[in-house]
Amino acid sequence: MKKTIVSVFSTFFLISTFYLSNTFAEFQQVTQLGLPEGAKARLGKGNISGKITYSPDGTRLGVASSTGVWLYDAETGEVLNLLTGHADAVESVAFSPNGETIASGNEDSTVRLWSVETGEHLRTLTGHTDWILGISFSPDGQTLASGSNDGTIRLWSVETGEPLKTLIGHVWVVSISF
Repeated sequence: MKKTIVSVFSTFFLISTFYLSNTFAEFQQVTQLGLPEGAKARLGKGNISGKITYSPDGTRLGVASSTGVWLYDAETGEVLNLLTGHADAVESVAFSPNGETIASGNEDSTVRLWSVETGEHLRTLTGHTDWILGISFSPDGQTLASGSNDGTIRLWSVETGEPLKTLIGHVWVVSISF
């Protein structure tokens, strides 16, 4: 009986070792491939879990990821900042119309507002009960809309963070735009 168990485990170990070493070798080759012609950068810091958005002036990229919101220089691909503080992966990002604020929606059911220039966390908006899948600033930048897997759309005052209105009746809200 002991010989059979040892034999089974040995066989399993050899097969696993061979299979995993080939899998890792293939993965390594993929991540080391050159960029396509004309590409400027590879965005690969954590899993890109949600949306990617340009700042209104086109100089920055905001990337929703499993580690936070990455801000990149859109021309060079240089990392400018990492905005962290959410408890889970970030699903959505949006720049304010003037480009000074970025909002992030998260699996932790919160929306956070950040200073683009300094990376400072400005405020957290709470009220949703499930993932925030879409966010959008109004054209004047005074109101933020957030859509959630909880089936609601919430409107918020950007200046105070206070809820303005909750729209109910959806199954879930994946994206939102003014």
